[in-house]
Amino acid sequence: MKREWILLVGVVTATSVIVLASVRWFAPQLLGIPIDLQSVRVSESLPPFYDGIFRRADSEEFLLKDPSIRVRARPFMPRGFTVGPHDLLGFRNRGIPNIADVVVLGDSQTYGVNVLMEYSWPSQLQADLGSHTSVYSMATGGWGAVQYLDMFNKSLIFKPQVLVVAFYSGNDPMESYLLAYGVEKWAPLKVAHDLDESDRPPAAEITEESWQVAFSDGVKTTFTPKHRLQSNDGAFAVVREGWAIMEKVGRKISDMASEHGVALIYTIIPTKELAYKRKVDAEGMDPDPLYSRLVSTEHVNIKRLASVFTELTNVTYVDLVEPLQQAALQSTRIYPLNANGHPVYAGYKTISQAIAPIAKGLVRPVRRSLALVVLEDGTKRYLLLTRRGALLFPKPETAERNGWKLADAKQLRIREFTRLPFLGATDDVDPSKLGPPANTP
Repeated sequence: MKREWILLVGVVTATSVIVLASVRWFAPQLLGIPIDLQSVRVSESLPPFYDGIFRRADSEEFLLKDPSIRVRARPFMPRGFTVGPHDLLGFRNRGIPNIADVVVLGDSQTYGVNVLMEYSWPSQLQADLGSHTSVYSMATGGWGAVQYLDMFNKSLIFKPQVLVVAFYSGNDPMESYLLAYGVEKWAPLKVAHDLDESDRPPAAEITEESWQVAFSDGVKTTFTPKHRLQSNDGAFAVVREGWAIMEKVGRKISDMASEHGVALIYTIIPTKELAYKRKVDAEGMDPDPLYSRLVSTEHVNIKRLASVFTELTNVTYVDLVEPLQQAALQSTRIYPLNANGHPVYAGYKTISQAIAPIAKGLVRPVRRSLALVVLEDGTKRYLLLTRRGALLFPKPETAERNGWKLADAKQLRIREFTRLPFLGATDDVDPSKLGPPANTP
């Protein structure tokens, strides 16, 4: 009998030790152990947080391979003359904000190849909107519509008021097609579903069959129409599919933006060739046949997609063909001399100037009039808005004793609160200073 009791006690003790050890390892919060004293296992699929962020195993290349979005830019890339600096996420910004009023999605045309970061059009947009409005660029060379869709979901962490999506007619259609048909994750974006490599136009190097032009005002540049036709020649099924995927993505982003209360600006950056078309015509040049074919088909493609975007209820479409063609008529270069299809400073400035007035109208100004607001974070924290900033009432009854009705408090979003100077907290009761305007002498 004694042996049985000893065995029972031993089994119970061993079981208790195993259970407590398991709970301590898998669910330490159940034991009331402070989080800074808890231990966790290292995941086999994900590295520890800081090891993942500050890893040094990445290539030193500008673009890195990615299994989901094909390529991403290298994080922490130092500043160069025409590339960088990159932030922690690999985007071309000096830092990562907690909240951004305007988030910009795009490819290398939006990244700002050819110029310092300060002269990219998102940076110039920031300057145009002023210091009270924050702009964050999420653009990477080699991206297309599919990546913009993926980044839209991720951009919501910044709680943007406005999202600008800048498509590029020069290669977005082909890049969108390649990703939708090449990565299983994005297969639902297919429209035709039955295409293969035989349906695509023949590859063309960027310098193949180029056309060098010299205008009468001294501006010179090089066109590459055969290369750009790869994303614009509607005679090929994959080109039509690429534009169809761009349309599908535009609709999907619009639907999701409506759910999250984000205003959208869509634009399509044209090729250098289309930007100079009016100048070519004005000087009576005899264009290369491929050039004429490109600008004709590209213009049709842009107009068709723009008409779709314009019909979306929460989208403001900004045309860039007209302002870039007008800028090209001047004697100032907006593109480089060589075959590079990215703008230079003046070209990027033209894009920023076209988008800035629309973005400025969509970004809500910070409220500064005297009012009681409740912070939209589920905690029912009441603040007094003044011209100087926001003052917290730690206790709701303090607001009531100063003459405010809690039921009349307007909601203040976190992204609006972050734009206001915080003046601290108060328990004072002085309706003449802290009460509604009617109580103020």
